[in-house]
Amino acid sequence: MTSRLIGVVPAAGVGARLSRYRGPKELIQVGYQQVDGQLLPKAAIEHVLDAMVRAGIGDVMLVLSPAKSDVFRYLGSGRQLGLTLAYLCQEEPLGIPHALNLAAPYVTGATVCMGMPDTIFTPADSFAQLLRFHEEHRSDLSLGVFPTTEARSLAPVIIEPGTHRVLAIVDKPATPPVANTWGIAVWSQAFTELLRGFVYTGLGARSGELLLSDAFVAAVEAGLRVHALSFDVGEFYDIGTPEGVLRARRWLESGTGLVAGGRT
Repeated sequence: MTSRLIGVVPAAGVGARLSRYRGPKELIQVGYQQVDGQLLPKAAIEHVLDAMVRAGIGDVMLVLSPAKSDVFRYLGSGRQLGLTLAYLCQEEPLGIPHALNLAAPYVTGATVCMGMPDTIFTPADSFAQLLRFHEEHRSDLSLGVFPTTEARSLAPVIIEPGTHRVLAIVDKPATPPVANTWGIAVWSQAFTELLRGFVYTGLGARSGELLLSDAFVAAVEAGLRVHALSFDVGEFYDIGTPEGVLRARRWLESGTGLVAGGRT
């Protein structure tokens, strides 16, 4: 891959679905990890950061709100995770597209790898596979798509058979057209530029927070090369709800899932 890699994690949300929980959802303990021979709790956000490290991503931008200083204190420089963290501040809850667009001046010409701080997924090399897929298909935007039984609360993706081309994305459908959801994304400069226009146009006409799935749909409608890689035997857990936290913990703490990853 010729362009530099930068990870971006939008973690400025208010966590409304876990409103009774008073701490940042990014630091909820989900699973365990081996650190220098010790079995320690693993914070939710460490899962996506570890997945980026496994793909060779060494620089990650984390977008936080002013209320998320605990996340900054916990992660610090990122050195203990094997990466370098930089922080951006989203002062108002304007949605994930706006949060990601804050990174635009720093990712010009880069290949951006985006993951959410409240999701846990397998395979462990999902980002590495998606990066290869993105390059092979010369995509502007590539989505990593995972099977799920919770499609009604997520964002299913309709993929054209045989071509990997994304036909549609439906956010939180009452009747899901497919039992999957996008979970991670990789994009190039063309989508970085489209996202900027989407945010400025959307903020001028918005009645609520902007949705990232709508930005992905805008890319499809604009004729960008948008493809999806399905991880058909993968796992995906959204820990943004109490039920999601319990499901993820049961999975991680059963059998060989006890230790989700480690570092020395």
